[in-house]
Amino acid sequence: MLWNSVGCLIYQACMWAMTIAVVIFSNDYENSGRLAFAMALGNIYYPLATYNMRTIQVSDLTNEYSSGQYIAFRFFTVFAGVIPVLIYLFLTSPITSFSTCLAWLLFKADEAFCSVFYSIEQRALRMDYIGISQGVRGVICLGLFIALLSFGLTLPLALIGISICCILITWLFDFRAASQFESVIPKINLSTIGELAVKFFPAVVTLVCYGSVVSIIRQKFGIAYGDAELGKYAAIATPTVLVQVAASYLYNPLLVNAAKCWSERDYRKFQQFVIRTLLAICCIGAVAILMSELIGKSVLLLVYGSSIESSVYLLSPALFATVVTTLFAFSFDILTVMRHLNIALIANVCSLLVAFVGCGILFVIYGANGINIAVVVSFGIGLLICLIDLFVTFHKVKRTHDEQHL
Repeated sequence: MLWNSVGCLIYQACMWAMTIAVVIFSNDYENSGRLAFAMALGNIYYPLATYNMRTIQVSDLTNEYSSGQYIAFRFFTVFAGVIPVLIYLFLTSPITSFSTCLAWLLFKADEAFCSVFYSIEQRALRMDYIGISQGVRGVICLGLFIALLSFGLTLPLALIGISICCILITWLFDFRAASQFESVIPKINLSTIGELAVKFFPAVVTLVCYGSVVSIIRQKFGIAYGDAELGKYAAIATPTVLVQVAASYLYNPLLVNAAKCWSERDYRKFQQFVIRTLLAICCIGAVAILMSELIGKSVLLLVYGSSIESSVYLLSPALFATVVTTLFAFSFDILTVMRHLNIALIANVCSLLVAFVGCGILFVIYGANGINIAVVVSFGIGLLICLIDLFVTFHKVKRTHDEQHL
């Protein structure tokens, strides 16, 4: 778990540093905005490419499907997921961001595929391999990205370069590491692929809606106000993802045990895990917001210079939005473990509808801060739906337990 946490934090820190590097090695915030736009598109593609199978694969304690079947299915989803995203790209993306988006999709395709190997390693309780993989990827990607930009290559070519590097790491390291624990030979069976696609369709729609909320909000802001304004917001907001990452590394390694508690009907321990994790996420968020108020402005001015000063006020609201996002992500992960897939789907669809309908007017009223407010309102509604379902479920379980002991 410690290897995993350190390695994944290094990876996310390096992804943030890439958004800083693209500002430093560019004359303005245009490339930063294009990269932010591409990353937003990647957030829509990634759940299609993974089909939200990480939590399902990790919590498959009865081996309903083999690792070979999960890997074969991942091949299918990585390629099939490109089709709707390319259509969406053609319909919505400005021509200036088109090549950057395509290059970033290649990067996300590899990221989506290697996660199937991470699930195998997590089930084997060897998340040290995940941490090593993530740490190495982050450092190499950042170093290569800076080198390529400093040599005068364009942003799309730099992204293609790091994508090729990550593909090599996937097959030279992750493939071999996962093969120590289970067979990683794909078992291609069209009937099984169809069965998985139909059975877990609510799960993938759930994650697509989740990824689309922030993506649509940012894309609509970028289209309305330009790449430069979106780039400034992204420069402020991207490091806040570290809070979400830190919280997710707190609970992701424990999802196997949570699934075991739920499967064995140890509801008391399962409920304790859920409540403690929600409280821990709130505590991490509170500390992050406090630190942003104390030293956030100084750090941002040191990194970006005086050009970012007018946008520093966005940091604390962006952190609060990240906390709400993390609480929501954990809540519907738990619903996935419980196989309450329809409730998770309803929560995410409602969040997406609120974001799509309401973000425009929030931009007009609050400017760039409307992005943060739209995220809080959208995910806040989804979080409320998830918490209501958890409360009702825990109440039913407690009542059933009390009746059995009368």
